[in-house]
Amino acid sequence: MPKVEINTPAPDFTLDDFTGRSVSLAGYRSTSNVLLVFNRGFFWPFCQKHMAQLRHDFAKFEAEKTVILVVGPENSDAFAKYWEEHDLPFIGLPDPKHSVLKLFGQEVKLFKLGRMPAQVIIDKEGIARYSHYGHSMSDIPKNKELFDIISEINKEKA
Repeated sequence: MPKVEINTPAPDFTLDDFTGRSVSLAGYRSTSNVLLVFNRGFFWPFCQKHMAQLRHDFAKFEAEKTVILVVGPENSDAFAKYWEEHDLPFIGLPDPKHSVLKLFGQEVKLFKLGRMPAQVIIDKEGIARYSHYGHSMSDIPKNKELFDIISEINKEKA
């Protein structure tokens, strides 16, 4: 699967969030940057840590006019349970058919037990401005790195 190219339009998609509300990437154009987070699954310790890391700085992401969309392989019930148990404020998008995974080229490595973590930052114009495709379960960028990139995007658009 090809990885998303930087400085090119991000592939559009529409998925239902775990509450059944339809969410489209194009729906954020001209209003918000999007941090698209691909996780491996909520039972993996590094994914749990990453969700907590994002929750901790959620207000900062909002202040930077950035919406967080988390795409994962679980079904709606698993998302709802995890979101409730961990009080997550961002949008959870079940993708059990791996449709968005394929659009964005998230890697699946059988010897490492599945999906590798990935993050893509998409600006308000729908352009992919940053991507990080993890090489291991723990290869997840720190929020500071993401904020530096988002801040630069926002300065360019001001």
